[in-house]
Amino acid sequence: MPATYLRKRFLGLLVGVSLFLGTFLLVSSAVRALQPRPAPAASPPAPLIAADGVSKTDRSIGSLQERLRQNPDEQRSQTALAFGYLQKAREVGDPSYYSRAEGLLRRAHELAPDDAGALIGLGSLALARHDFAEGLEWGRKAVARNPYGAVGYGVIADAEIELGRYEEAVTTIQEMVNRQPSQASYARVSYARELHGDVPGAIEGMRLAVDAGQAGTEGTEWTRVQLGHLYFNSGDLASAERAYAQALAFYPGYVYAKGGLARVAAARGDYATAIEVYVEATQAIPVPELVIRLAEVYYAAGRAEEGARQQELVRVIQRLYAENGVNTDLDLALFNADYDFGIGSAVEQARAQWAQRRSIHVADTLAWALHKSGACQEADGYAREALRLGTRDALMLFHAGRIAECAGDPARAAGLLREALAVNPYFSVRYAPEAQQALQALAAHAGG
Repeated sequence: MPATYLRKRFLGLLVGVSLFLGTFLLVSSAVRALQPRPAPAASPPAPLIAADGVSKTDRSIGSLQERLRQNPDEQRSQTALAFGYLQKAREVGDPSYYSRAEGLLRRAHELAPDDAGALIGLGSLALARHDFAEGLEWGRKAVARNPYGAVGYGVIADAEIELGRYEEAVTTIQEMVNRQPSQASYARVSYARELHGDVPGAIEGMRLAVDAGQAGTEGTEWTRVQLGHLYFNSGDLASAERAYAQALAFYPGYVYAKGGLARVAAARGDYATAIEVYVEATQAIPVPELVIRLAEVYYAAGRAEEGARQQELVRVIQRLYAENGVNTDLDLALFNADYDFGIGSAVEQARAQWAQRRSIHVADTLAWALHKSGACQEADGYAREALRLGTRDALMLFHAGRIAECAGDPARAAGLLREALAVNPYFSVRYAPEAQQALQALAAHAGG
């Protein structure tokens, strides 16, 4: 399943404060000093779908396939076609394109072992399949081959973040920015800032990322959707809605933008509109995170049977990703913990992930699964670990608050729940009302 369940994009251990802040502020100040390119939104973007109904990505794939039919061992075309398949996988949510890309990249690497493009492709594929240690290895090989290129640093940074090596990731992202201030590097700066609790800085970075690209391309509109998510996650529904609507205007039919608009509708309590838009989006492309959110809205609207059908669809999608080499264990652990399916298995899956990578999102998932299993004291330790960077994530704060309550610390629980709702009172159609109710119960208990 792409990205972590209901989480992000690309996409710190407790260290000496002066050392850590010095490194991170280098990223912040460097990006703020850079001047964004003029936003291309003033001129109409080129159409994504040609008059004959063929998308740009499909047209490029077709051209490269024809070239390889004529010359099967043309290494650069193999690499380019593999990247086309990786792009197509993101656009349509079909993980079978990963397998197609893998064969091409392996052959391209055999033909030219030192080619940085093939190395970056193999690293990107490993990241897409959630093999972050392998992605890191390929990224390092790409940078060793071409230390002046920026893209290899992006592969390394993404892997370092998912492995929980946040201090190293900040340094790597700075190297990427230094080599090429671009949409890709700005977006990673944004994510690094967000992880460390600097939401205004994250919004600034993602605005730079949007402005650095061409309006109407899938990459730019995906980035604009991420800007919308930052607004949404800070409780600014109006700005989020504008960003999603702009992305949809530039890229008609874009399911990620539709999903954002549906999420805003659900946050406003307009479940009928949210369901209508989610259904439209998921029928076009069953993106896992949108299917999960549709299930939540069905339950919130009192349509449990339809919500259960969406849950089963999620399981089918997860199996499809697993069959195509994507490690979905962490996604499945959080999903099962949320819906109380096989909690023991969820704990085991999350523990296995924690043994491999010490990221805050793994800690959060393990904490939540342990909480659901009744191991509240152990869960509390992992919940604290999940918040160690100061991330302003309402769902993580909610998890930590409920776990603190279960662990017998009502004062801390109330503080965390209040913070979650202050960050984003609309963070979940399922859990935001629960946070309110829990706060009221804690206040009543304290008063009694």
